[in-house]
Amino acid sequence: MENNKIDFSDMQYDLLKELFNMGIGGAANSLSELVDQEVILSVPTILFETPEQLANRMGRENEVYSVSQAMDGPFAMHSIIVFRPEDSFDVVKQLLGLHLSDETLAELQSEALTEIGNIVLNACISVIAEALGECFSIQLPVFRETNTTNLLEETMEEGSDVLLSIVVKMELKQNAVNGQLVFILNTDSMSNLYTTLNLMLDRYS
Repeated sequence: MENNKIDFSDMQYDLLKELFNMGIGGAANSLSELVDQEVILSVPTILFETPEQLANRMGRENEVYSVSQAMDGPFAMHSIIVFRPEDSFDVVKQLLGLHLSDETLAELQSEALTEIGNIVLNACISVIAEALGECFSIQLPVFRETNTTNLLEETMEEGSDVLLSIVVKMELKQNAVNGQLVFILNTDSMSNLYTTLNLMLDRYS
């Protein structure tokens, strides 16, 4: 793992964390408007890890509802919003209204979560792209009801020996609902990100 790891400087780490801080701020505002309550997002945690470590950290066999989007640009990245099944149902209920029956909410769950994921992830990516002064091509969101292992197998590219995982914890304040935003970059993308961060630091110096 260490042979493939790219060593980011302290300044690069700080800039990367600030970029994602700005991005999650936009995502939090978008989700707050959707569910009509305050959404709290944590400071991003930046981790170098193997796909196996990522699966273990998220809980291999945990059942999850997720929406993921792949993006390409100065670097490629997979962005994923993940909820436990019970939390995803509460988010959908908050979004669509408490007056609907549980049966109706269940029927609309995948569509509603896809829309939430699309808005939140795009809000985050848009802020990051604007800060970088770059354009990204973003694919359509994909909803999955599966376990963590299958989710990661379906979203990660082959040959991703080392990943840069950027993890943000999410909480809906009134409903005690928790979720995660995970942004995954493989080794090639990390190299491109390294170059992009250096160019930004050169502009600011």
